[in-house]
Amino acid sequence: MKELAAAIALLCLSTNALAHDIYSNLRDRDGHLCCGGQDCRPVEAVVLPDGNYYLPASDEVIPADMASPSPDDRFHHCFYYPIAKVVDPWSGPVWESKPKTRCFFAPMNHS
Repeated sequence: MKELAAAIALLCLSTNALAHDIYSNLRDRDGHLCCGGQDCRPVEAVVLPDGNYYLPASDEVIPADMASPSPDDRFHHCFYYPIAKVVDPWSGPVWESKPKTRCFFAPMNHS
């Protein structure tokens, strides 16, 4: 039974790692790496008439000039939580509660 539990845990971990591999080397239009761990994922997006993108899940509009070509013809969003302020070294930084977009990838053959 322990072997089965270990095998299932290993399978789950390796599946998560493989799923995140698509983001490992993705870069934004300026050449900066997009992913810092678990901060990229596929998203639903609506192409707006002005060419920008609306992300319903986060109620965010991504400017068209921020979009890079998608590696798999799906929409992907990479984000991070910026530091709101640096506090004393004993208690660490305070992070903002709303994430900021780091990278956005869109199929470039959408209509």
